[in-house]
Amino acid sequence: MSYQDELKRHLADYKRLHLGIGEPGVFRFRGRDVRRHHILPLANASRNLLEEAESTANAFLAAHPIKRHRYFHHLNSSQAFAFNLFFPYFSGGPESASALLRALGQGGILAEWEPEAVPAPDEESNIDVIWATTDGTQTFCEVKLSEADFGKARDDPRHRAKLKHVYGPILTTHLEPRRLERLAFFEAYQFNRNVWHMLRVGRSRLIFLLPRSNAGLWTLLQELLSGVVPRTRNRISAIAIEDVISNLSGDERCPKELREYANKLKQKYLIQNTL
Repeated sequence: MSYQDELKRHLADYKRLHLGIGEPGVFRFRGRDVRRHHILPLANASRNLLEEAESTANAFLAAHPIKRHRYFHHLNSSQAFAFNLFFPYFSGGPESASALLRALGQGGILAEWEPEAVPAPDEESNIDVIWATTDGTQTFCEVKLSEADFGKARDDPRHRAKLKHVYGPILTTHLEPRRLERLAFFEAYQFNRNVWHMLRVGRSRLIFLLPRSNAGLWTLLQELLSGVVPRTRNRISAIAIEDVISNLSGDERCPKELREYANKLKQKYLIQNTL
C-alpha cells in the first residue's frame, strides 16, 4: 500500500474515532461526486483544525477567504496541516514561537510571519509560510503532506515567457544547466519557483517540510536538490515533519501545553501512531 493510501486510511480512522464523524466527504472528480472517508463533509470542514489552532486560523481565513484551499476539508490537506502546526506556536507568544523555530533547526526570535503569503505580487504565486527573525533572516517554507510530487507547469507560451523573463535571469547561476532546460524546468516548476523566491531576498532561507514517511516525495526532493549549485543548496533545508513533532514534544523550554499539543499533531498526522 502506498504512503498516500496508508495516510488516508489512518485519517479515516482518526475521523471516526476522534472526531466522531462517520459520514464520508465528497469531492468532484472527472465530472462525478466521489465519496471518501478521509474527507470531511463540507459542513464540518472546520473540524480539520485542532482546537488550539482553530480560533486564529479561522480568523485568518475569515479575513482572507480566497486563500482557503479548495480541498481544505480533506483531512490530508497540507494547508490544514500547516495551519495546525504554525498557528498555535507562532501566534502563541515568544516562548512557543521560539520552540517551533528550534524544532525547525533555527535560532533567533520571531519578528513576524505570514501564512499563504504572496511575496512577489506580479509573479502571483503563494508561499505556504514566510517568517522573519529579529536577526534579519527571512525564511520561505513549502509544506507537503500526502502529495506525490511537486507542482508541474505546462509547456505553453505563458510559462515559456515566465521562464525566459522572470525565473531564468535569477536562477541561471543557481541551478545546474540541465535543470534550466525547458521541459526539465517545467517538470520541477514549483520547486524551482520556491528557489527563485528565496534568491530574491538577501539573508533568506528555504525550507521544504514534508513527511520522511512519504518516501517517494522525499526521494524526489533529494534529486531536485542535487541540481542546485552547492552555495545555494546550503541555504535550503529538507526537514521531516516527524522530526519537528518529536522536537516539539521533547523540548523542555516549550510551554507544557504546547509540548502536549505536539502529541495531538502526532496522533493525527503520523501513521505509526496507535489510535
